[in-house]
Amino acid sequence: MSYHKEPVVVIKVTDIERRIIINALTELRNHQIRQNKNYDFIETIIGKAACASPVKGRIAYEER
Repeated sequence: MSYHKEPVVVIKVTDIERRIIINALTELRNHQIRQNKNYDFIETIIGKAACASPVKGRIAYEER
């Protein structure tokens, strides 16, 4: 059995941009909830963005 791991994409954003992304994802999640659609994957992404640690020496956040 072969296992193909998905590639990891790293984006670097400022704190303000990170908050904008989290707010937009939260709005999308709320829309999905109102539409009675699945939103688990959105919560996973929100969690990753919220827990992303700052890159050392820079004012940016990195999630892997």
